[in-house]
Amino acid sequence: MVLEGFEMNMDEFIDLCILCGCDYTNNIGNIGPIKAFKLVSEHKTIERILEIVKENNEDEKKKQKFIVPDEFLYVESRQLFKKPDVIREKEEIEPLLKWNKP
Repeated sequence: MVLEGFEMNMDEFIDLCILCGCDYTNNIGNIGPIKAFKLVSEHKTIERILEIVKENNEDEKKKQKFIVPDEFLYVESRQLFKKPDVIREKEEIEPLLKWNKP
């Protein structure tokens, strides 16, 4: 199982997915998958990671700066991972589907 291999719980894995890039929000600049994995492994939550990012960005000695977008909707993204806004009933979705010739 992925969670066991990563040594993470589901909440940490969701935060990792958000930091790696998802359709629900913008990414933090200069944080790729490897850096995201390291940060989540060490700090566990995006809230704590944002504190570290802020400290890093304020430290004049640090060369690498992280760019947090104005609209970093990680809280909303978590909710969408946990409770996606989907239609589950076939009767409800069928009228919305339109099958046209290619």
